[in-house]
Amino acid sequence: MNILYATFNDSISLHEMIKIQKLLIALLVLLWFGENKVFSQGRTVSFSGEIIDAVTGKPVGGASVSIDYQKVGVLSDSLGHFYFRLQQGDYKIKITHLGYKPFRTNAVLTKDFVLKASLEEVTKQLEEVIVSSVATRSNILTPSLGVSILSIKGIKKIPAMMGEVDVLRSLQTLPGVSSVGEGANGLNIRGGAVDQNLVFIDDTPIFNPTHLFGLFSVFASDAIRELELYKGGMPARFGGRTASVLDIKMLEPSLEKIKIEGGVGPVSNRIMIEIPLIKDKLSILGAGRVSYNDFWFKVFAPENLKSTRANFYDIANKVFYKANATNTIALSTYISQDYYRVDSLFSLENVIAKQTSFKYGHTNASLKWSHYFNPQTSLEVIGAFSNYKTTTESPDSVNQIVLKNNIQYKNFKVNLDRTLSDKHRMNIGLSAVNYNLSPGILNKDIISKIATIELATEKSLELSLHIEDEFKVNEKLTLQYGLRYAQFLNLGLSEIRKYQADEPKSSVTLISSENKDGIAKSYGGFEPRITAVYVLNPVSSFKFGYNRTQQFLNLISNNTTPLPTSRWKIADENILPQQSDFLSLGYFKTWKENIWEASLETYFRDTKNTIDYISGANLQLNSTIETQLLQGRGRAFGAELMVSKKKGEWTGWISYTFARSLQQTTGTYSEQKINNGDWYASNYDKPHTVNIVLNATPDKHNSFSFIFAYNTGRPFSSPTGTYTLDGQQLPLYTSRNNDRIPDYHRLDLSWTITNPSMKEKRWQGSWIFTVYNIYGRSNPYSVFFANGKDGTKAYQLSVFASPLVSLAYNFKFR
Repeated sequence: MNILYATFNDSISLHEMIKIQKLLIALLVLLWFGENKVFSQGRTVSFSGEIIDAVTGKPVGGASVSIDYQKVGVLSDSLGHFYFRLQQGDYKIKITHLGYKPFRTNAVLTKDFVLKASLEEVTKQLEEVIVSSVATRSNILTPSLGVSILSIKGIKKIPAMMGEVDVLRSLQTLPGVSSVGEGANGLNIRGGAVDQNLVFIDDTPIFNPTHLFGLFSVFASDAIRELELYKGGMPARFGGRTASVLDIKMLEPSLEKIKIEGGVGPVSNRIMIEIPLIKDKLSILGAGRVSYNDFWFKVFAPENLKSTRANFYDIANKVFYKANATNTIALSTYISQDYYRVDSLFSLENVIAKQTSFKYGHTNASLKWSHYFNPQTSLEVIGAFSNYKTTTESPDSVNQIVLKNNIQYKNFKVNLDRTLSDKHRMNIGLSAVNYNLSPGILNKDIISKIATIELATEKSLELSLHIEDEFKVNEKLTLQYGLRYAQFLNLGLSEIRKYQADEPKSSVTLISSENKDGIAKSYGGFEPRITAVYVLNPVSSFKFGYNRTQQFLNLISNNTTPLPTSRWKIADENILPQQSDFLSLGYFKTWKENIWEASLETYFRDTKNTIDYISGANLQLNSTIETQLLQGRGRAFGAELMVSKKKGEWTGWISYTFARSLQQTTGTYSEQKINNGDWYASNYDKPHTVNIVLNATPDKHNSFSFIFAYNTGRPFSSPTGTYTLDGQQLPLYTSRNNDRIPDYHRLDLSWTITNPSMKEKRWQGSWIFTVYNIYGRSNPYSVFFANGKDGTKAYQLSVFASPLVSLAYNFKFR
């Protein structure tokens, strides 16, 4: 069998794993110690450098460095470094990055040369870019496909609901990014489920990316430098999810001077401070956001909702230490917490709570050491930790309920970057992830009539190795290819349950159960990745991409949008990992000196072993959860068209997405078939989506932003008839997701008022006036059916059925 196409079910032995490790270690040694003689022959010299922001002194990553008008070019890394190997001679150097003035210089290279370039921000007439794929020019030349970068400056311009700058809502203005509706928990990327997205903030995972059950995102926007969203063309260094990667990077705190910024809004207050402790050596950053919604419920809520409480906070910190020119250390922490209390809303085994409170949040930390051996070679060593806890509590004195679960993540990884020449740039790395899941603990050490239940802890280890290379074949063709191998180990002490081979899994067909220590089950497989760009001319190119990914961790929820308290489940003897194969093709073009950019991308994804549920599935505190699950197949395909204007008094973009997301669950037995075994639309299938974003700056005092959003209504299951039972008429369902809620559309406005005379002062302030849903469209979130005297009736539920007006104040002290 060709190892590139070995499936994850063909588990590779530990002996073979060791062989692979030895091979990669040998490659590491070669790259570390070996001078590549092919690129060293002739009269060549090294040309390297560092790119920084002229004001802040912070490194500028993703800057395009070109030699002699784009004959060759590279991008700077995350700390602003770049490297070429060139023949001796005279060269014209140009460095560009969106939001900065171009940097130009001449260089006479007779020996190794190091350049330090300081980039200045663009003038007021050239607004910073909101969304781009690295940069307009590099988007044409590089093999990046399905990758979007958002600057936090641009995100803050987008109209925000109730004045809250929201990362996830901003991402939904991009093609291929959606959610099941307003107030939904998480994102759906190109037809994927919310748990198929890998979300990182400074190398630590976020398992629930929203506050207040999906109303706002959890990220403290002031502390974010940029976001990279990989919808396709996923680099080999990422793995563990089948749909996308959202990589969020926090700011590096200033080493020069104290900076403060924040804001006051109707939902929350926020503040961030950067303090240099030792100039040019050591600095810290602290950012916090806290809500105060109790006040609004007490004053404005109707009598039956006055006891409701809905609060959250998040805190992000970063310590940055620059030991010397070749070593930096960064310690990042992130803490979030939600508290939501409401009358009822929760039941457990026929016990209905009078009042329920939900608490959930993250405690994350990462430590990163970056070392630069020379301009060609750099090393990153990262340790990361995340703990996501949830508590659901009903304080009833007799039937008290306290249900807890959590997921703990530990990761150690090493990445080595090696630039062999201006044609080759390689990355090799290894990673080890340890999961420790507590799927449910009920009433432990609690006095209640409800008995104590404690589900067994689940543990696993996910080992991976990867190697990738960006190879410039010639002036027209550039390849980025890589290979990742992942080995998943379900670790004991585990309960191994066997069921009758000719019957569906259930408590009745359970044959035996035994505890097994050590490795209870293992899965492994190779994940090839490749993207390619063929440059047609200086302003247009074609791109192609393919990647295979595996997912060993699933979120278990049969709701349309999962609750923050939903349980997670690792792969085991009875639940197979997901595997996805993804193909994409794109065309990119710019015109009018890169002011305008257009892109057309198409894609197809086939996913095996997707999760679905039997009718009436019982997922809470179920020790045999596999009896409630079915595994099937997912298929997503579509096309995304986007036209954007990058510079000028008005900027923005318009996008149209055609997308389908389908599922099929045939089951092993006839009674397990869903929708008679035919393909059916997933809960997040929305065939047509249009987004229009417009930013206008008519003068120095005012700037305006508008968003118009439209999409096809999501599917739901509608009864196809009725039947009578015990004299009561009940709805009859024969098809899954056979109907759709009405189409969704909305218009938002944001107006920012600034005092330009404050631009040169250390204190700067601005007022932001926003209107969400200007024309008060009552967009249905869901449709449900209820029985009455007149039979079964359909009802619609809307989250925001009227305009939401807000006023916020933002400030900076620099």
